[in-house]
Amino acid sequence: MKTASIIKSPKWLHVYAWVVAAGTLFPLLSGALVANREAAPSVPGGWGLSSGPGHPAAAGAAGLLTIGLAGCLLLVEKRVWLRRLAWTLAATVAVEALLGLLAAPASPWGMAHAFLAPLVLAAVAAVMVTTSRSWQRDPQFLQDKGWPSLRSLGRNTVGLVVLQVALGVAFRYGALGVMPHILGALVVVVFILALMVLVTMLPEHPTLRPAAMTLGVIAFVQVFLGLTVVSLGSTTKLPVAALGAAHVAIGAITLAATVVVALEIWLNVRAAQSD
Repeated sequence: MKTASIIKSPKWLHVYAWVVAAGTLFPLLSGALVANREAAPSVPGGWGLSSGPGHPAAAGAAGLLTIGLAGCLLLVEKRVWLRRLAWTLAATVAVEALLGLLAAPASPWGMAHAFLAPLVLAAVAAVMVTTSRSWQRDPQFLQDKGWPSLRSLGRNTVGLVVLQVALGVAFRYGALGVMPHILGALVVVVFILALMVLVTMLPEHPTLRPAAMTLGVIAFVQVFLGLTVVSLGSTTKLPVAALGAAHVAIGAITLAATVVVALEIWLNVRAAQSD
């Protein structure tokens, strides 16, 4: 753990990771609008987000940026696990691009394509936090209380958010009804609230507590958007499609923020004896 905290990454790598994360959001939004093409017609000229070359162009640019990030990690990083993440990120982007070429409306390829996109953003978020200035210093250790274990809760919350993303994709593509997604959201909210409560019970920490509070705010916005979309129903008006796309994007950001919190816990919270 100490070795991971004292290995320094170039500052430009952290900035580049932020740029890649921002760029990854555009194909997420456009992909959500593609799934509701009738509700979101493109702008004149064919360069709209929901039709024509808009989504492939955004996805291609984000993919190139992400491949570049993976290459930079392999060139400058000494941490073995982060180099492995770089290879995984590059492979995931390649598979995502292939699925995008094979994707068709309501097809399994399209579902897999939509599911992998938030995972790419989460991986980029992991690069962002592990190349940040706070990870260049020795961690400020806190003691895990043991039960419920904060370290285990962080890992489990990441897994539940991934499952919730999958349920959301299945609902949008008509493979499942909305109820599993709603029930999954309730479970995820409970786990995120538990994370926030346990973090606030620990002594003040300069990075862990702000990360947990930010996750809580993002989750609140996501739940509000989800309830709004469900209450408005399946109307094909553009504003509803835009709200649905925002719900998809914030869902991906929720997963990324959950990964950040789990990594902060992994770095700064000492494991309890029973963990």
